[in-house]
Amino acid sequence: METVGQILSIGRNSKKLSISNIAVELKISKSIIIDLENDNIKNDSDIIFNIGHLRSYSNFLELDTDTIIKKFKDEVSFNIKEEKKHITPIVENNFFKIEKFFAASIILIIFTSFYFLFIDQNDNETNFALVPDIPESLEPIVEKANTFNNLSENSEIKKSDLINNSSALASIEFDEDVTTVATLKMLNPTWLQLRDEENNIIFSKLMDKDEEFSYELKLNYNITAGNAGNILVLIDDEVRGKIGRYGDIIDSFVLYKDFTN
Repeated sequence: METVGQILSIGRNSKKLSISNIAVELKISKSIIIDLENDNIKNDSDIIFNIGHLRSYSNFLELDTDTIIKKFKDEVSFNIKEEKKHITPIVENNFFKIEKFFAASIILIIFTSFYFLFIDQNDNETNFALVPDIPESLEPIVEKANTFNNLSENSEIKKSDLINNSSALASIEFDEDVTTVATLKMLNPTWLQLRDEENNIIFSKLMDKDEEFSYELKLNYNITAGNAGNILVLIDDEVRGKIGRYGDIIDSFVLYKDFTN
């Protein structure tokens, strides 16, 4: 049975293309293309980037991209299971267990003391700020997005309160007649890729904190991202919550008008 790397290599050679040609055309480094063709991709922190590169490479070779992506994920998952078989169990010394328990107890005592001395106050007046240098207009919005999973029906937070002057906006001219617009706002640096219904890449970039991308919701873009917990969703200027939890990797996620989280 052919591996994903073998399928890519055969497809490239059938079109009489070199690895250098592919690298220039797709703006992907030669080393990544070589790793893809040699099945040398592991399920590590770069896996979401490599899935994006694999999708672009497969589309360029006019292969069955969805099948190849599924096969790639199965192969990576199989490799992880094989590696686990060779893991040598670690026998933990009881002395270290006692030492860890003692250290944890000390930390708990210090934290408790700090809480009762400095935080547990009956004084409702605000005398100091715990987090300096955060703009007063942005602080309650970010706090609300990170604290609550569900937004109240009476929430009136507007997109205009969130936009930073340095934000990167998508190259879309908003039509006043369009009633449904989705905006993806980055709470922290996050890799983001959007594809249309025909799997064409519309946008692919490592986004900085506070950058945004907006599009008409009816376009049904597929969203792939490295950390869903860093992406705040606004629909028609209304905050709907984050697209997922911190650390979640999403692939081909589609937003709808009634999205809430």
